[in-house]
Amino acid sequence: MPYGEYAECPNCGKTAHGEDEIEELFGYRNMGDGRTIPQSWCRDCRSSGGHDDDDDE
Repeated sequence: MPYGEYAECPNCGKTAHGEDEIEELFGYRNMGDGRTIPQSWCRDCRSSGGHDDDDDE
């Protein structure tokens, strides 16, 4: 799927469909060359430092 239609977090598996849901759950990043793409990790995983809750570390 093209950017802007679908995003899936590689850390927790959360998915979002459509620009509004992607903005809410993932956010976008400016690539500096005019492109804006979804963040790869969802906001929750980025704000928690990227660790799953079941990690023992």
